[in-house]
Amino acid sequence: MKTILLIVPRLNIGGAETYTALVAENLLQRGYKVFTASGGGALANKLSQKGIRNFWLPIRSSTSLSAFILKRIIKKYKIDLIHANSAAAGITALKAKKYFKDIPIIYTAHGVLNNNHKEFILNNCDKIICVSKYLQEDCIKKGFDKNKLTTIYIGIDQNKFNSTVDGSYIKEALHIPKNAFVLSLVARIKNLTNKGHLDMLNILKNHKDTQNWHLIVIGKGKSLHKLKNMIKQYNLEKQVHCVGHQVNVTQYVAASDVIVLPSYFETFGLSLAEGMAMGKPGVTYNIGGCPEVVQNNKTGFVVDYKNEEAFYQKLLLLSKDKKLYTQMATNAKWDIKNRLSCDAMMTQLEQLYTEYIK
Repeated sequence: MKTILLIVPRLNIGGAETYTALVAENLLQRGYKVFTASGGGALANKLSQKGIRNFWLPIRSSTSLSAFILKRIIKKYKIDLIHANSAAAGITALKAKKYFKDIPIIYTAHGVLNNNHKEFILNNCDKIICVSKYLQEDCIKKGFDKNKLTTIYIGIDQNKFNSTVDGSYIKEALHIPKNAFVLSLVARIKNLTNKGHLDMLNILKNHKDTQNWHLIVIGKGKSLHKLKNMIKQYNLEKQVHCVGHQVNVTQYVAASDVIVLPSYFETFGLSLAEGMAMGKPGVTYNIGGCPEVVQNNKTGFVVDYKNEEAFYQKLLLLSKDKKLYTQMATNAKWDIKNRLSCDAMMTQLEQLYTEYIK
């Protein structure tokens, strides 16, 4: 039985964190011995209940101390491979590798890498997994070793994200009419433009034929208060519903008709893929890895970058053309199942692990 250690700074709810937990659970199911190492968090507690132990690592405060702790973990628990899930986690693993020359380190890049000295050290990992072809090409342009780069798309857990989830009671709780056209946006609210929150408010404010449209905003962040003020300023309190951070977003996405992500930058677009797995057409900007998630005119629409009017027109089309909507919803669900399933991701990861574990 091979032993895999997955490391990430924290195991709270987030893209890299959810990926780490999903990989850990599936490795356990596939017969591996699995540990995680992080600063803890809600997902660490969840994994512990399933028999996956988390070792405490203060990666965010000190990679050197974390490397010292990691060295002891590797030796005591006979770790066969380390899979790091942030730049800091990768650097920590490489520091520990000085004492264990033969231990392979796989690093998944969830965000854009910088070609500064600090992150260029990650070239010393045995393999760098990119979550989109866009990200892989960006790494090559910045001088990372192309022979160490590969793309493995993030797999969607379809036991959780599927079209059988009922969101009707969410619509009732939010006082959304049954015949409303409902959009959902799942993203951290770091500012009003980063994930396109302001774009969506502008669309609802500037077009009179959106009065029957509703937007469910799922997520928290330092600009949530600003967003609420803008909603009030635009007189959209009855149409825009900020539900904050949700551990389980599925019921809220199920209450919507379309998943939107008018983000100004994305390396992949995880919330799009999750919504599409639930049978929701995706509408997004042509930026980063989003066009690799949404197949334009088939599973949703990929709109010119920052073109609010074009974004509105595609949403309007989906709201009016029921036949087109139904076809795209069906296409979205099956496309995610065929291309971006959890099984597909795990099969590729296992093949990669096998190449490096002696």
